[in-house]
Order: sequence, then C-alpha cells, then structure tokens
Amino acid sequence: MKKLGIGIAAAVAVLVAGGAATGYIVGNNIEAGFATAAQEWSKPPLLVQVKEYQKGIFSSTAQTLWTVDTGEEKLQFTAQHAISHGPLPIAHLAEIVSTFAINPDAPPEWVVAFKNKAPLVWKSQVGWSKSTQNEVTSPAFNGEFGGDKLAFGGFKSDFEMSSDFSRIKGDASMPSLQLQSTPGEEDEGQASEMLMSGNTMRFDMHQPSGHEFMVGSIEWALASLKITPKNGEDPAELKDLKLVGDTQLAGESVNSSINGTVKSFVQKDHKIDDMVMDMTLNNLDAGWLNQFTKESQKAQGDPEALQMLLLQGMQQLLARKPELDVKRISWRTAEGTSEMAASLAYQGDASKQINPMMDLKAQLRLDMPKPVLQSLYASKVRETYLLENEVSDIDEKQLASTVQEDVNARLSGLVQAGLLVENGDRMSSKLQWEQGQLQANGKPLDQNGMMGLLSAMP
Repeated sequence: MKKLGIGIAAAVAVLVAGGAATGYIVGNNIEAGFATAAQEWSKPPLLVQVKEYQKGIFSSTAQTLWTVDTGEEKLQFTAQHAISHGPLPIAHLAEIVSTFAINPDAPPEWVVAFKNKAPLVWKSQVGWSKSTQNEVTSPAFNGEFGGDKLAFGGFKSDFEMSSDFSRIKGDASMPSLQLQSTPGEEDEGQASEMLMSGNTMRFDMHQPSGHEFMVGSIEWALASLKITPKNGEDPAELKDLKLVGDTQLAGESVNSSINGTVKSFVQKDHKIDDMVMDMTLNNLDAGWLNQFTKESQKAQGDPEALQMLLLQGMQQLLARKPELDVKRISWRTAEGTSEMAASLAYQGDASKQINPMMDLKAQLRLDMPKPVLQSLYASKVRETYLLENEVSDIDEKQLASTVQEDVNARLSGLVQAGLLVENGDRMSSKLQWEQGQLQANGKPLDQNGMMGLLSAMP
C-alpha cells in the first residue's frame, strides 16, 4: 500500500478548513492511491484489481479482488473497503477498514474453514502526522486440506507505518498453530504432528534514505514447539525460544547482530538446557547490500541467479573487509556445559583476486565434556560409514561398537597431534588460521599435525 500512503499524505498539503469540500479532496487522493497501489502489489503470483470505487463526500467504499495463482493452486479473496474521510475527525485524518472474504469458487476446504468468517480484517487510521495506525486480525479456525488437519489459533498485529512505507513499528502474536498430516502406506499408520504455541514478535524497522534494505530490530519469542515425525521417529520438544536481531547502518557499512536463547530441547533420552547463541556480521558494504536486495527480488527461487549475483559483486562486498563472529554457542547437558566460538574475517586487498590461503583469518574454539565431543563425532562417523557401506541388514550393536572404536582413534590422534587438549573429563581446542599458517593451542602446526588433522576428519 505504498502508493496509497503517498496519496493520503498528499491530501494533507491541500487541506484548507474542515468541511465537505476538504473531505471530498481527501477522498479523491485515496481513490488514486487504490489504483496505484493495485499496480504496485500486482507481482506474480499475486494480482490485485480494483473492481469498484464509490466516492462520497464524507465516506467512500471500494472493492478489490486479490488473486494468488501459484500454478498449482489458485485462491481469490474479495476485499470490501469502508473509507471515512470527512468531515474531518479530531483524532485522525481518515480511516479505512478492509474486510477480506474467500470467494465462493475457492477450493471447498477453504470455503468451509472460513464459513461466516473474514480471513483477514485490516483497520487503518491515517493521522495528521501522515503515518497510519494499523490493526490486522485473522480469526481462529479448524480445517482439513488435502486430508491434512490444520488448527489455527488466530493472529493479531498492531503497528504504525509511515506514509511512504519506509518505517514500520509494532508487534504481532499468534497463540497457536497445529498441523497433523494423514499417514501414508509407508508411515505405518503414524501421522506426523506439529504444535506451536505462544508465538510473538516485536519489530521496529526503517528503510534508510536512498537504500532498498531495512534496518532496525526484531524480537521473536516462541513458548513451545512440539514435533512428532512420521515412521515412528522420536518426537522432539523445544521450550522458550527467544531471538533478537539488530541491523544498523553506520556510514557506508551495515552491521548486524543475532542473540538467541532456548530454555530446553528434549528428544527421547536426550535433553539440552540453556542454549545460547551470540553472533555478529560486521562491515557489509551498504552499496553492495542495496544492489543485492534490489536484484535478488528478481531472482527469487533461482539459486544459480543468486550465486551469480554474489560473484558479480564480490569485489565490492570484500572492499570493507567483512567479518563474521560467532562469539558464543553454548548448551548444558547431564555431562556439563559445552561452549564453542568461531570467526571468519577477510583481510586481503579487494582490488586483487582473492587468495583464500592468505586473505582469510579464521578462529575456532571449543571446550566441552569428552562424552559430548564423542557423541558429536559419532553421529558424523556413523553417517559417513552408512554412506560408504551400503548394507541392507545392519547389526546395530556391532555398528555402535565400530563407530565408537573409530571415534576414540580419531580423538586420540587429535590429542597426539596437539590439536586437542585433554584435561580430566573435558576436551578443549583453539585453532587459528592467519597468513597461510595454522596454529593449534598457541603453537604452529607442523606437517605431522596437519596429517593428524586430515586423518581425524570423518
């Protein structure tokens, strides 16, 4: 609705004293905004059409048709818009209430799910500051779609948006979402199920002048997520996820940070508590990000086109020496607390061809109980073993013994090479790559150490 916002804001400049004439001028600008907004929003797979606009002195009505055509499924929504624009209210300049409805010719399951319900209601008040206060709501509903069951707990979002759509601030919440699939013949009669609850978000984003990308902060919280896979696999449950992202423009560089926590994760006999992640991405070139944002919209769904975009802009991307710093990833299990950290930075001359051996600086640090490191290694070794040995009938006890012997040998080799430090029941390591040299725990790694590292990799 960017053009609609511009149309409404333009009306402010021509306001004289209140009354019928002024209300009619505001109505004219909103009508123009509907037409241009429909053109702006009409990009595959979405088509927006203004079917009717009845203009009045103090209020107007409009009807738009929204068509989503993915090639596999076609859905149509009709939106009725009630617009109040005069005589001038004291609190706000205009108000628009848009009520969406599923069209009768939509797939039957959608018609049944939203029987006597509006899938979406959008209320917008246009203030004297040219911004809008918005409330978007969607009702709770239950339905079956292709044999799969969906229970949606509703949705609500309250937010403020600038007239030119360059700034948005508010919150959103979705109490619950439950999905249950119909089991196929290969699923042994067991349906997969997902239950999400307590999904909330707060956001404060804006588009810097002259740029295509958005900066600002987003906070996401999820009370719980339960997943029961098909084929009798172990169910999993996650509790109290919190994620905070912040992106800022500093001169011609863009800096981002992500901080996340999870209270607990449980799957069968495995439980992980107090997971923490803290990472930053600094010194992204704003000009590169601006161009990538613009061009990537055209390349959506085309991985090769996105890869080409990255390669074409690599010199500009590296010019400001970007840095990725995973400051901390930690978690707690019955064996104790585990912690990892890693970083990757470009230190070369972007005007020359990149030389990964000399231009990149990288660090890796870990400190964790030995059983945890053994378990992490074992999962990778097992995966590699199964890929290399295509055996239909596998003795699980023999496989577990083979994997354990392999893991013990690899870890022992890393200790002997000086890559791992064993201290009681804990193991730690600090690796650093810089100027083509690898150091392990403060000492340069010789040829034997490099061979030990390569042989220990699954």
